[in-house]
Amino acid sequence: MPWHEAFERLTKFAQLQACTPPSPPKPLILAGWAYSNDVERMQRWDETVDWAVKNGCANLVSEIPDSDFYFEEKPTSYAVGPLGGPMNRAWDFDLKSRPPSEKIAHLIAVLLSRWPEIAGNELASITRPLAFTGEKSRRLLVLANAVTTPPWGGWAHLSANELEQRTFTLFRAAINKAIAPHEVDHIDFTPEDNAEQGAPEGRFIDKPAPLF
Repeated sequence: MPWHEAFERLTKFAQLQACTPPSPPKPLILAGWAYSNDVERMQRWDETVDWAVKNGCANLVSEIPDSDFYFEEKPTSYAVGPLGGPMNRAWDFDLKSRPPSEKIAHLIAVLLSRWPEIAGNELASITRPLAFTGEKSRRLLVLANAVTTPPWGGWAHLSANELEQRTFTLFRAAINKAIAPHEVDHIDFTPEDNAEQGAPEGRFIDKPAPLF
């Protein structure tokens, strides 16, 4: 919405003044957001700012507060496929292999020992990493206190508020930073009363909440 609102302000300015080009760059929102990567979004925003500066209305974009911006520690640059995810291309597809069991055990130990630092004290008090799952161990199963709610909305859904959504992005980024170079693509949450203690690595427990 902030990008759309900025575009609306620039468009109104262009209707009253002679601008070059006549219209500001179209924002990558809705479908444009879904089918673009972070680098492309950043480039389009830079083009928008450049248009505003050259046409004498930089104030229409420079006054946007930081809280309205989208932040990502590791901007994506992959080509986006027809379903909105990475497009696997034969010439540059990085085949991910499953780490050995000893490595997975070590990574779980790292997460458990550093969980308050990784998740933050508040989240750490209501969650605990259980196991890596999936064929390549790129999913993380996390035990969650069923009677609490995370800052991003819910254990099975994301809030419609972009700022709240960003807390989940930062949460996953902190996990991946701690276990680098290994990464998790998805995080599944299972309610505390559904979890079994000492779950074997690579196994789902009961019925986890839908993944992100």
